[in-house]
Order: sequence, then C-alpha cells, then structure tokens
Amino acid sequence: MITYRDANSFDIPVLVSLDKDLFPYSPWSAGQYREEISAPTRRFIVAVDEGQSVIGYAGVFAPGGAEADVLTVGVVPIHRGQGIARELMARITLWAQDQGSIAMMLEVKTDNVEAISLYESLGYAKLNVRKDYFGTGLDALVMRKELP
Repeated sequence: MITYRDANSFDIPVLVSLDKDLFPYSPWSAGQYREEISAPTRRFIVAVDEGQSVIGYAGVFAPGGAEADVLTVGVVPIHRGQGIARELMARITLWAQDQGSIAMMLEVKTDNVEAISLYESLGYAKLNVRKDYFGTGLDALVMRKELP
C-alpha cells in the first residue's frame, strides 16, 4: 500500500539521490532541498511504499493570492502507472488552493510525453516553450491550470 506524507529533513538524502536518477540534467542539491522543505510558502510531499521507501515526491511554491509553481514531481520508474504522480499533484494542488493560489504553473521537458499527458488530463493547458530551460538543447513546455 502506498501512503503519502509531508517530506522532512530525514528525506533529503533520498530526494537528492532520486533527483540524480530522475533528473540528471538538473538535479537539486541537499542544500536546495533543505531550504525548500523548510520554507513556509512551499510544500513537499512524498509517496512511500510498504517498506517506507520514498518512491515519489512533489513540491510546490504557493505565495498565496498568486500563481503557484510546481517545483518538482518525480516517481521511481518501476512505480509509474499506479496513479502516484496524479495523487501527488492532487495533494499539492489542494494545498496551493488553501494558500489562496489562483492558478498552477509548471515546466516539463518537451519530450516527456507521459508527464505532459498527465498534466493535460489534470486540466493544464500548454502556454509556450522555453528554449534551453533545463540546459542546452533541453526545452521546457510551460503549462498552466486555473484554480477555482
């Protein structure tokens, strides 16, 4: 059974390791995670399996009364297709709404067809492309979802 909880400082080494595997072109450092997890305008949630191993995570920046920014979403490859990313997105979206956010924004690699499909199914619309956002030759599709 997969459960979800807020990320904490004990998760940072695992998040850094997963980031290196899932996003080798732009992994976050331990310091970045430490700063993000501790900030009151941000929320990080992890998905854990029966053995309490982190198998997915998501983070959002929600300053309140403005657009929220999805900072990261990642799921270990062998656990994809089980609705984990969808649940993580639902949880960070609900939190952003509770903070007064009016919309959700995100950037996703233009070749990440599975993630783009998920975001579209959640109501995100494609806005534009940011050239070299994730590094040279790694463009990002900018997507937005209006919140009720």
